[in-house]
Amino acid sequence: MLQTFAASLCALLFGLAAILLATDGGHAFTTEALRRGQVARAPQPLPDFSLRDRADQPVMLRQLLASDGRVQIVDFVYTRCQTVCSVLGSVYQRLQQQLLARGLQDKVGLLTISFDPVNDDAAALQAYAARLRMDPAAWQVVTLANVADRRRLLDAFGIMIVPAPLGEFEHNAALHIIDPAGRLVRIVDYAAIDQVLDIALATPR
Repeated sequence: MLQTFAASLCALLFGLAAILLATDGGHAFTTEALRRGQVARAPQPLPDFSLRDRADQPVMLRQLLASDGRVQIVDFVYTRCQTVCSVLGSVYQRLQQQLLARGLQDKVGLLTISFDPVNDDAAALQAYAARLRMDPAAWQVVTLANVADRRRLLDAFGIMIVPAPLGEFEHNAALHIIDPAGRLVRIVDYAAIDQVLDIALATPR
């Protein structure tokens, strides 16, 4: 009886230890929550990626961040998306409005990255920028240059996509705060507009 109890207790303790390890001490019970916690405690250096802007000019991600010098709030879209990307567009319009109204556009920038370079060429980016009334002083849009880099890019930011009918994608979304050194500093819910601005403003440049 005692041996059975001891064995059961050991199994329970082992299982609890495994759960605590897998969930970052019990603070995270999803992969996304776990990643957000890890990033908040230890900013993650990002790999470099080749991008193209809406003038069809090539630019490397790190070059863009370093030359700009601002903390960037980054999201990921494809311009034909009518679901979560539309919500992100509305969120970014509100963020742009706040940045410009408060005169913060020299400290924090907005960066939208398309992960669909096959369809999102310069003309598509220009149309997207016009549709959302992007002010280039606050908000930039670029596309990944090479579709072969898509998985690596999205993995670096914790974005998951699933191909959908008609060449579309299902994907998760968040706001990613990146410092000028190219480090992912925080991942924030896209509905937390006030919080993301406060975090971005508090991030050293």
